[in-house]
Amino acid sequence: MKMVLNLFLVLGGLLPFQHAASAPALAYLKGSEVWVTTNAATPPRRVPGSRGAALLAASPTSGTLAFLTGPKGADVNAAAVPPLTPRLSKSPYTASFPLSSVIRTGANAVQRARWLTWEGDGRTLIAGTDLGTVGWNLVSHQAFVPNQTPLYQTTSRDGEVTATLGSIQSAEDPGVLLYGPGARPGTEVFSRKLPQNLMTALRRDPLLKTFAAQLDPRTQAHDHNWVVTPPQVTRSGRQVYFAANAGWGVGSGGSTTFAVFQVQVADVTLRALGWLGTYAGSALNVLPSPDGQSLLLLQTTHISNAETPTVAYIADLKARSRLRLNALTPAPGRTTLLGGACWLADGRQVALSVAQPKPGELIRANRDTPPTSDFTLLVIDAHTGQVMRRIPGATQPACLPG
Repeated sequence: MKMVLNLFLVLGGLLPFQHAASAPALAYLKGSEVWVTTNAATPPRRVPGSRGAALLAASPTSGTLAFLTGPKGADVNAAAVPPLTPRLSKSPYTASFPLSSVIRTGANAVQRARWLTWEGDGRTLIAGTDLGTVGWNLVSHQAFVPNQTPLYQTTSRDGEVTATLGSIQSAEDPGVLLYGPGARPGTEVFSRKLPQNLMTALRRDPLLKTFAAQLDPRTQAHDHNWVVTPPQVTRSGRQVYFAANAGWGVGSGGSTTFAVFQVQVADVTLRALGWLGTYAGSALNVLPSPDGQSLLLLQTTHISNAETPTVAYIADLKARSRLRLNALTPAPGRTTLLGGACWLADGRQVALSVAQPKPGELIRANRDTPPTSDFTLLVIDAHTGQVMRRIPGATQPACLPG
């Protein structure tokens, strides 16, 4: 199975820039440092002690920033990651301090981490290394080893509902597991071996019956033909959203055909969102807005093995409409790569970091991604698709809670 990873699961944000509050509302990396900003009229501020920052994540509840610092230019995608020091900065972000100063037991001074994320309830910070994962509970002030791979799971703001990839038998199986109200102590929403719920949801939607009829049980029987995005729990914990190809098969460049699904947590009811149709390409993530009324759909489309540009849509769940974000459309001969995405707090805008290099230049430089300086952070109106603000050289946007 192709477990689609998204390193930017933090959902946070701010009021629209034209009505911004005084508190910092968006954080990002630029020039190997952490910056926070409120609106276009207020200059961004550098977070002290963030020089050499390579990873950034914001708590979805408190807004506390966590970042890992190392030598300038440290690349977490390199073959070998240098030692990185975890640090924290609390609002109003005028100072930072080592994570080890608040973790009483089991805190390592450095980590060779490739990704960093908070759990949805804001209590736990987790980093991933080539040797496994390590977590830090900021309530108990202790380090621990997570039971699940955190990039495959999300949690509601109150910590009562968790959804994760996998099946009852194995975390490696294609499927979705749900824990919490209506699904205690745990319910398998569907899996490759037990796909009936998923197939029933597809067949019940008249707009997806053709897609369901084209699915071949012989193809569905193999893990490598499945793509399921990490299930995203809404902040309220009432719904879960994910994209899946239902075992359609995976072609060149990860290309497949997939649909979007919703789980009602109270009674663990699964339904397909047929009004969105099906998508051709490779699903990356389905991110609910903070109010749970919209979705940010992220995928890549396959043009060639060297050219798989990122595409983004906003789906309005009440109006049953979708809007393609044309700001991500590259010029001819270029592609679009994603450097992070998040919802702003009121659900009216999204922040996406993108680069649009020429594929041939990446091949000649033997790189998968361009330098971080080539990325631009776009703040986009989710209703019109208009770009409200551009921040050159910024990556890993971390939207702060309102």
